[in-house]
Amino acid sequence: MKKVQKKNAGTREGGSAKTKAIVLAGLQLFTQYGYRKTSIDDIAQAAQVAKRTVYLHFENKAAVFLAILTYLGEQVRQRCAAAESAGGTPVDRLTGLLNAYFGMAFELFSKSEHMPELEETFSKLAWARIGDLNTEYESRLARFLRSLEKTGAIGGPPPGLTVEQIVHILMRTAEAAKHDPEVQGDRKALERRLRELAILAIAAMKD
Repeated sequence: MKKVQKKNAGTREGGSAKTKAIVLAGLQLFTQYGYRKTSIDDIAQAAQVAKRTVYLHFENKAAVFLAILTYLGEQVRQRCAAAESAGGTPVDRLTGLLNAYFGMAFELFSKSEHMPELEETFSKLAWARIGDLNTEYESRLARFLRSLEKTGAIGGPPPGLTVEQIVHILMRTAEAAKHDPEVQGDRKALERRLRELAILAIAAMKD
């Protein structure tokens, strides 16, 4: 049995407690040992359930992996909602929104030696779902910036740019920051980089 450190990971209310345990065990094991080297047996033992219980909820290991993506997507939504409703300046709140999406994945996977394999697995099993999550998040960022504009907290986009283009630039630059050698594995460095991006975006939309 592969050993995993128990985490107090927040899970949603509702749904089977055993299903949640399987998903969280899979997340921890895939991060520690990679997708290929983690078996259903490993996941069952880590989740403290019978192997047949795993198969009762999931057809195979790929289904567990996809359920992890669903779980992470919901965690991102909760973190985004908290950032949007938080107090502070527009820069503070936009930084929080960027952290909600890019920071969580960084926390979970940046120090995993199996990250290249996990990225490959995400691409093979869940490319469409990841695209949907990106689209949903981009729409959320655009709505947030427009809400700030509507309340007068910021102005509109500068000539030659739309809100969607600003969001696109934010997304691509934030994604690149995760892979910057100066940021790799350093959560504080990523937070600083995301805040710099938020400052630039808000400054570009000042009256």
